Amino acid sequence: MVLRQRLQLILYTLLLFGFWLDLFWNLPIFDMLLGWLAFGCVVISFSGSRRLFQGFSLFFVIGATMISLQEGKTWVDHISHWTSNALLLALLYVLPFITNMVVVGRYDQSIKRLMQTRIQHLGQAYIRTSFAGYILCIFLFFAAIPLVYRVVKKQLIHINEQVRHSFASRAILRAFALATIWSPIEVFIAITLGFTGVGFGQLLPWLLLFSISLLLLDWFLGVVRYRSVRVEQRGDVTMQPRDWKRIVALVVGLTLLILLNLGVQQVTGIPFFAAMTLSIVPFAACWAWVSGRFASFIRYCRLRWTSQTLGLQNFMLLFLSLGFFNESLTASSWFSYLQSPVTMLAQFPLMLFLILQLSSLVLTFVGIHPLVTIGIQGVLIQPLLTELNPLSLAIVLLTANLATDAAGTFNTTVTMMSDLTRNNPYRITGWNLGFALLYGGIGVALALLLL
Repeated sequence: MVLRQRLQLILYTLLLFGFWLDLFWNLPIFDMLLGWLAFGCVVISFSGSRRLFQGFSLFFVIGATMISLQEGKTWVDHISHWTSNALLLALLYVLPFITNMVVVGRYDQSIKRLMQTRIQHLGQAYIRTSFAGYILCIFLFFAAIPLVYRVVKKQLIHINEQVRHSFASRAILRAFALATIWSPIEVFIAITLGFTGVGFGQLLPWLLLFSISLLLLDWFLGVVRYRSVRVEQRGDVTMQPRDWKRIVALVVGLTLLILLNLGVQQVTGIPFFAAMTLSIVPFAACWAWVSGRFASFIRYCRLRWTSQTLGLQNFMLLFLSLGFFNESLTASSWFSYLQSPVTMLAQFPLMLFLILQLSSLVLTFVGIHPLVTIGIQGVLIQPLLTELNPLSLAIVLLTANLATDAAGTFNTTVTMMSDLTRNNPYRITGWNLGFALLYGGIGVALALLLL
């Protein structure tokens, strides 16, 4: 392993442990040391990151530096600003342990079999594919997309290629957008809670209502669209009792994880997602032990840890630079000027919500990542938290930026599907644009209802 990669592993891990210590031992000198550590993570991550992330990082760092100089402060005076997004990176660091448990426990294999059992027409296949994507995306995130697509491609090999591609793009990406809206391990939720101060327990019932209602509606529309297309049954694939047990175990496991972290939050007083970073690894290990897969889980984690941790470099670069920029901007005199037009929109909440929704979708059409968009939106809406219901603002931020999972042309999910199907990403956007607008529109309606 090259020296740079070794340094990345060391610095990323030290940043994680530093974040945990800072949760319970918040001292100014420690904040400064953690800031320098975060800066070191940015420097070591830059050369190996994608150019898109390098460009965003340079923009944010240069912008923050200029703001600091204009305010009469040196760059070093704001060193602690580098750690403002450490929570998100700690969450990303520990999330693969849950993914590893799903793979080792073969839960994904049971869901794949469910997709292939007794399918007569494409409408039924749509529901099965969407359900499989929905469950797997909660635990596997991006890894679920190629996994589900490979099953669809094999099962529907006799279907017209363009029909198969549009089918997969609709079923998988829409399920992804609906699953991540409430997943307790979704980074966008952690960002939104940080900006709005809303508790996860307060937000969860509304997100579940939104997700399940729209999922059922999408299933109905999918059946109407595809029921006339017959599907040839390939092979003799049947669900075994152990497959149903594994699916139930997934649901139970996720429920227990949510309850555990709500309990940790109540006992310690730390934010929900901070509690999540502390509990995911021991929870996954206990789950592996209870299911009799502990030795396999440890071996698989050791095998995958290096590649999974090094895979954080793009996010390290983006989140730390964006946090540095946002904190520097918030502490400057420029902030009040930027917020003035947003504050005026507090008198017209419908217009504000629509602007937030449409700006997120439009910006991803031209290559702006939703993580950047939500970071800027979250900063600008700060003065509105006393004017409008923070719960409404949280719902709009989430639905605005997660709608791009289905139709954001340069979002990760759409580009992955574009690569799998060999279709132009704008074509995939076209297949899902109506759904994304419906997704955002229902989010706006729910937010207005809760004002």
